[in-house]
Amino acid sequence: MSNNSFQTRFLAMGDVSVSTYILTHYQQLGMSNDEFLLYLQLKSQIEHDHDINTSKLAKQLGWSTEKINELIEHMHTKGFANLVSQHDEQGRVATSIDFSPLYDKIMQSNGNYTSTTAGERVASGGAVVAETANNNDQPTRSDIFNMIEQEFGRPLSSMELSTVKDWFDIDHFRPDFIKAALQEAVMNQALSLRYIETILVAWQKKNYHSLNDIYGERKNRQQYKQANTDEMPQVNTDIDIMNIDLNNL
Repeated sequence: MSNNSFQTRFLAMGDVSVSTYILTHYQQLGMSNDEFLLYLQLKSQIEHDHDINTSKLAKQLGWSTEKINELIEHMHTKGFANLVSQHDEQGRVATSIDFSPLYDKIMQSNGNYTSTTAGERVASGGAVVAETANNNDQPTRSDIFNMIEQEFGRPLSSMELSTVKDWFDIDHFRPDFIKAALQEAVMNQALSLRYIETILVAWQKKNYHSLNDIYGERKNRQQYKQANTDEMPQVNTDIDIMNIDLNNL
C-alpha cells in the first residue's frame, strides 16, 4: 500500500468527538478505566456505524465479547447509557447505545462531586455524610455504585451490581442510608455487601427515618464503649513474677 493511499484512508476514517469534561472527570462520574475506554470505542462505532458490533469491539480492545457485554450492562446499570433496539432497512434488529443518561447526570450535578477517601471519611466521624444531608443532596444511584467500587478497590461483579440495584428497586433503601452504611462498613473494616445490607435491614427494622437516627445510635454506641473502657480495672504490669509472695495474694 502506498503512503498516499494510507494517508487517504487515515483521513477518511475521521475523528471521534469526546467532551473534555468527561475526559477529565470520568472517574468522579463513576466510570472505571475499562468503562471509559469502552465508552470511547462505542462512541466511535455509533458515530460511524450507528449500531453496536461486540465482535469488532472485542477484536479492537483485545477483550472477550463476554467482557464487552458485561461492561455495557455495568454502564446501563450505573445509569450512564440506554440500549436502543430498532429495525434497519433490511428488517434486521440493530442495537445502538444512547449516552443521554450520562449527559443528563453531568447537567444535574453542576460539577459537584464527592471525592473524599475512606480515610478522610473515617476521620471525619460522619461529617461528610452530614454535609450531604444538610445540602439535601441525595447521592444518585451511580454515585452509590462509584462509592462502593472505590472502597472495594475494584469494579463490582454482575452479581454485586444486581444486589446493589435491588437495594434501590426492591428494598427501596434510601441512598443516603446506603452511603452511611458503607461508611459504617469502612470504619468497622468489614467491607462486604452482605455486611452493608445487614446494617440497612437493621435500620429499617428500627424504623429509622433520618440520618439523625443513625448518628444518635452511633453516638450512643461510642459512649457505651468509652464507659466500658473507663470501668476496666487497672492492672499493674510492672511485676517481677520471680519474686512474688504467693502468701500475700
